[in-house]
Amino acid sequence: MIQNVITRKGASAITSDHWHVVHSRFTAGDERPFVRVVHSEHADGAECRAAARELRSKLAAESPGVPEAERDEVFVRRPNFKSLRATRVRKRRTGASPKRKGK
Repeated sequence: MIQNVITRKGASAITSDHWHVVHSRFTAGDERPFVRVVHSEHADGAECRAAARELRSKLAAESPGVPEAERDEVFVRRPNFKSLRATRVRKRRTGASPKRKGK
């Protein structure tokens, strides 16, 4: 059964009590470039991996020539694994780091 859950750090996540395939969709121009959904659930790991390979093949055929940074991703997750609903772009700090005062 697919469920929406909250992680210990308060982030929104999805999980399932079965092996599951997670499809991480690229959303251009959004604050959160990837949004994750459970694509399918399976009784065992082997069946789940086969379904993931099939989905990867389908996605590759639908969007040839898409830059690697913008490709959809596919994950195989064990039962009760929590996958974040969306991922954020982490911005790097620029400039020098503040100097520490000596002791």
